[in-house]
Order: sequence, then structure tokens, then C-alpha cells
Amino acid sequence: MTAPDTTKTTWLDAHLDLAYIALDRARNAPDLGIEPDPTRGCVSWKALQRGGVRGCFGTIFTEMGDPDHPCGYGDHEDRDGAHRAGLRQLELYEDWERQGHLRIVRHAEDLERAFTESGPLAVVLLMECADPIRSPQEAEWWAERGVSMVGLSWGEGSRYSGGNARAGGLTEEGRELVAALDDAGLAHDVSHLADQSVEDLLGLARGPIASSHSNARSLLPGSRSLRRHLDTDHAREIAARDGVAGINLFTRFLVEDRRAEIGDVLAHVNALAAVFGRHRLGLGTDMDGGFGPTALPVGLEGPDQLDTLDQALGSAGWNDDERRSFGSGAWRDFVSRIPRLNR
Repeated sequence: MTAPDTTKTTWLDAHLDLAYIALDRARNAPDLGIEPDPTRGCVSWKALQRGGVRGCFGTIFTEMGDPDHPCGYGDHEDRDGAHRAGLRQLELYEDWERQGHLRIVRHAEDLERAFTESGPLAVVLLMECADPIRSPQEAEWWAERGVSMVGLSWGEGSRYSGGNARAGGLTEEGRELVAALDDAGLAHDVSHLADQSVEDLLGLARGPIASSHSNARSLLPGSRSLRRHLDTDHAREIAARDGVAGINLFTRFLVEDRRAEIGDVLAHVNALAAVFGRHRLGLGTDMDGGFGPTALPVGLEGPDQLDTLDQALGSAGWNDDERRSFGSGAWRDFVSRIPRLNR
């Protein structure tokens, strides 16, 4: 692989369900080396490379209710089932690292090398729903295996917190887990948390906090997914802690009654920039995370079209430095402040 082309925009995508995508496509032979049917998917190793995606937050995503799916488990008290589902994905990332497809970011400089040297995709491991952590005492074990950031819940909540589709604050065990994650030096992700859980987390967490893949709630007032997105007050608090927000490209999370266009992406970018500033925003595309290219904005049907968004930012008045920050700089700075990655 050649060194990155410094004349082109390079990207860090803060939310790609790489393991889930591969297992969902072919659970017995999960592989992103094959280009997907373009009507159904857009993420592959080559597509990411073509698009200049040099780093990403790769998720360990688990969902309760379907224990037969390789990413599923029974319910929130199915601790061993959730653990197995999460471990299956962690081991897949480790296998891909041995095969040379990626480098798991275990130190902050691992990520920086991806943007200055030749080498594979740099992947910051993000656990999306903490149910695979069987108890707060297990947080350190996951950190030792390479997890750097944790979101306590997916939509239906977890044993630790409420979710965007299930209201509620942190449970007592959730409060213990927040402290354990802080002790392990990990970062926190608020995407998918119920509002009360976000408030509880903001009141308790000592470590860095970000929103990996949520948009501006203020632009979706009548949406069924309203609570999936950042409330302005919460955004303000996260920004005050030097947090970062990643823009989700799922069309239904951008606009309600039609397929999104690049102008809709810019509307959410600018709404969040009004709170975070232009140097605390980036991508959290969620590409292929349960939806295909036709559910992405027109003209942004895959990672190899991200330069279209960069050009649109330029046309909207974003200067070169602000565009570089949006492309990768904001997330790289955030990662540089995760305590675990600086030990």
C-alpha cells in the first residue's frame, strides 16, 4: 500500500459497523475484501481506500432479542450471550489485523501513523451497547484487548442505561460501569442513550465524551427518531468538555419526507457547528449499518464519494483548515486525549 496522498482529503469516520457488516453478509466467512452488490452495500476495504478513509471507529455492535444472529443475544440479563457476541466481533478485528487489513489503535500514535505513513486502515474500537461487559469489573479486560470507547446502550437500552427507544437513566450498575470505564481510561459515546442517561453520564464521567453518529435534533422536530439525535443543551455540555460530534449520513436522520441531499447534510453540519464550532465536528457515517446506499444522501452513496462532501463544505464557506478538521482532524484530536491511548 502506498503512503497517503497528502493532496487529497483524508477521512476518519467515527462510526463504521465493520464486524457487523461482514458477519451479516456472510456469517461463516466474514470478509470485507469482496466488493458488495452496489444496490445493497458500499463498504469494503477497497472502497474505504479509494475514498481516502485512513481511520475509523470500528464498532463492536450487539443487539438483544435475536440470539441466533452472530451479533445478537437473548436479553439484557443474558450476560454470557452478549459477551460471546461482542467477543466474536473483537476476535474478527484481531483476525483482520493479523491479515494486514487494519491496525487496531492501542496508542494515540497508531492513529497518527495512518495519516502520515503507508499502512492499513487504523481502527479505534468502539463498543456500541455495553451489555457484552458482563460486570463493571470486566471493563479493564476489554480495555486490555483494545476497546477505547464505549456507548452504554443501543436503542432499546442495556442493563446499564436507558436508550433512545427506552427512556431511563443509568442503573446502579451503570453508574459503577461509568466509574470503571473512567478508571480504565476509556472515552464515552452518548449516541443511542436516553436523555436522562446522557444527563447522568455528563454528571458522572471524568473521561472524554463524544457523540459518534447523531445529528441535530433541532432540525427534526417531528421525527420518530427525534431522541436519537443531539439535544442542543446536551450538545452544549459535550462541546464545553471539548467533545466532538459525528454526522450520521442515514437519510432518515437528515430529513423526514424524502431522500436526503448534500444540502441536508450541510444543514446538520452547520446546526451542530453553531454549538461545537467548526473544529469539533467530523463524520460518523454509519454506512451499511443496517441500511444500503439508497438510504444515503444523493451523491454520497459510498465512502469513495466523500470528496463531494468536502467540496460542498468549501462551497459553503468552510476554509481549508476547517475542512481538514472535519475530514479527520477533530476526531484525531479527540483520540489523542483518550487516557488509555496515552499510557
